[in-house]
This record gives sequence, structure tokens and C-alpha cells, in this order.
Amino acid sequence: MTRRRKKSRRILPKVFMLAILLAGAFILWSFSSANNVGAAQARREIAPSEQTVPDRIVPPSGFPGFTTQIFVADIVDTQYLKLVNRELGISTPVNYARLVAAWPDVPVRATYITVHETALDAIRELFTAAYYANIRNLFITSGFRSYEKQRELYQNAADRRYVMSPGHSEHQMGLGVDILFSGSYSFGGMAGTPEAAWLAQNAPQFGLILRYPYDKQDVTGVAYEPWHFRYVGRVHAYIMAQYGFVLEEYIDFLQRNVSYQAAFDGKTWYILYQRPENGMIFVPHDMDFNVSSANTGGYIVTAWR
Repeated sequence: MTRRRKKSRRILPKVFMLAILLAGAFILWSFSSANNVGAAQARREIAPSEQTVPDRIVPPSGFPGFTTQIFVADIVDTQYLKLVNRELGISTPVNYARLVAAWPDVPVRATYITVHETALDAIRELFTAAYYANIRNLFITSGFRSYEKQRELYQNAADRRYVMSPGHSEHQMGLGVDILFSGSYSFGGMAGTPEAAWLAQNAPQFGLILRYPYDKQDVTGVAYEPWHFRYVGRVHAYIMAQYGFVLEEYIDFLQRNVSYQAAFDGKTWYILYQRPENGMIFVPHDMDFNVSSANTGGYIVTAWR
């Protein structure tokens, strides 16, 4: 009997310790599972919502309600729709106050890269959507460029089909950016990739357009650049995507049709192209709006309510 009691006394502590270890392991597993569920829930909560698109695009007779006139000299020009190409240059200096560092908001090739702040907001949303589409290796390789930097690139370019002369580059407004992914290694490596196709298809949801598509080289005068995107604003990017327009064609479309209306994001948008009369243009009296020069002698007023 004495031997059995001693043996029992030796076994009991081991059983007790095993029970503690098993309980601890269960607690750790439960905590880890809760964390994983919580993280998944958080990912669902911060994932970009489905983007709405205009359900109608119709020509209005103009702005509804009252309008007022403002002098062109008093306009705060966003330049969102300013047409810059080989023929049309930049006549006004960039608004340096609107340039912001792209890093750490989005991945970049170099931390000194700056972009127009509104364009950066759109790029951040685009990159977030790409992340949830399992495209997680995008980065900006080029944003704003000074006149001097553009001149250097142009002078040293091996193929000027891909480089604009100084004074004619969207990069000088901070609204044009070059986007690569880590597996592409070079600009040439972008063509034909799933990443390039996804960017071209989804960028308009966030107000960005593929500026130099393959099938519009005769219109843009620039070789196919699957990496170059330009901010124009969401409603404009959507209309351009629906009609298959590049910016040259869209500006021509607005000049010929004068104005358009679209239901979008729970608002009604009014887009009106105007040439100044006596140095003035009309703007809505009771709606939010912005104005962009078109660089073709006219201005595009975008209003919404």
C-alpha cells in the first residue's frame, strides 16, 4: 500500500501540470482565433466599398437655377482637365502649395517624389483597391517634375516617343504619375501584364485615366504607356471610360456638346464648357463647383448638388 501511495503522489503533479499546459494552449488558441476573426472583420470594414457610377448622362440646357459671372482672372484653376500634349504647353506655373510628398501615403521609388494632393488621394484609394484585388506590389516611380528635370529627361531620352519636351509634360502639373509594380522591373515590363490591365480598367473609379492607351497613339501623339496615369476627377474619368475617350477627344467632345449632366455618387453633376466673354464666364449661384482651364481657349465648370 505504501508503494502505491508514493507512486500516486508522483503521478498527480504530472497530471496537474499537463492539465495546466492544455488549458493554456486552449486559451492561446482561442485568443489567436479571436484576433484572426477580428483582423478579418477589420479588413472587411476598411475594404473599399463598391464604386457607384453615373446612371445617366444627358445634355442639360445649362446650370439649373441662378448663375453669376466671374472674371477669368479670379478663377482658382484646378487644371484637372487641362490638356497638355506635344502641341499645347503649360502656360501657367504649377501651384507648389498643392504638391505633397507621396511617401508614406503610398509606396514610392524614392521618398522625394511629390504629387498634387488631390491626385494623391485618388492614388491612395486606387492602391487600396488593388491590395484587396491581391495586387500588392504597386509603387509610384515618378510624380511632379520641374521644367529643368523634364528638359534633362528629354535631352537624354533614347526614344522621344515616350518623353514630352519641357513645358509639355503632365508631370510638370503634378497630376500625371508613373506607376510600376515590383515584378515589372522596367517600364517595358508593364505591357501585357495583369497588373497593367487591372490599373487601366479600375483607375477611372478613382478619377484617374490611362493617359496614353495603345489604340490611341495617333490621337495622343505618344507611344503606348501602360504606366502613365493622369488625374481628371471621377465623373470625368467615368464619362471618358464609357465613351472610350482620351483627354484630347474628351475636350473636343465638351467643346462640341457644350454641357453634360450625370447622376453620380448620389449627386447630380453639371459639366459646362465655356469660352470667356468680356473676360468672364458663368458659374452656378447655389451649387458647389470647380473650374479647370482646358488649354483650348475655354474653361470647364464642374458643378454638383
